[in-house]
Amino acid sequence: MVRGFYIAATGMMVQRRNMEIVTHNITNADTIGYKKEIMGIHSFDSELVRRLNDYGVPVRSTGTGPLNFGAQVDFNFVDFSTGGFEETGRATDLAIAGDAFFAVETPQGTRYTKCGAFYLNGDGYLTDGDGNFLLGENGRVFVGGGDFAVGEDGSVTVNGAVVNKIRAVSFADNIALRQQGDNLYFAGAQPLAEPKEFAILQGFVENSNVDVGREMVDMITVYRTYETNQRMLTMIDETVGKAVTEIGRLR
Repeated sequence: MVRGFYIAATGMMVQRRNMEIVTHNITNADTIGYKKEIMGIHSFDSELVRRLNDYGVPVRSTGTGPLNFGAQVDFNFVDFSTGGFEETGRATDLAIAGDAFFAVETPQGTRYTKCGAFYLNGDGYLTDGDGNFLLGENGRVFVGGGDFAVGEDGSVTVNGAVVNKIRAVSFADNIALRQQGDNLYFAGAQPLAEPKEFAILQGFVENSNVDVGREMVDMITVYRTYETNQRMLTMIDETVGKAVTEIGRLR
């Protein structure tokens, strides 16, 4: 019976975290290049079996039937499916089609992004909204104050001359990427020597891949699941209360 407290309580905590993720996705539905987060859940019981031989992990008791201690968050992963492309007509807006990312220079090091809403700073370099420099194969992408063009292969042409080539980066598995903020990712593995097939579109941006309708349905599901666990907790509490106040008085 007391075990039920843990099952219901962990279920509530997991759904609270799930609600935070769904809310975050909805909030960023209009954020350029944003990729939705999805939460992975597994039972605490399966995690215990997986780590049974780890130091300090208690060994299961026998003879009491299968033990289950509720659920816990396994990991959050990012859905890198492509969002829709929107034409803006701005020369500094870029979209990268395919399984590849832009590389930007940040104070913490090189980071990767699908957000191609870039701007021209006062020194003639392309930067993102936070002032991070877009990187090319020859360092920061400088276009000066005049007209410039970006080819599908990333080549940057200024006044008829190719001055740089935008660096496109791919990974063997995007699960190696960890989210930093809403649009930046840092890599836990080295990128591939050559990017996968890609094309850069000038004058376009890639929109968020969040389906607001789907997220609203998920939000209702999360709420109902949380509510069910809450009711279970109340029922168990009432049952324990009766056991203490009524059954305990029997002679």
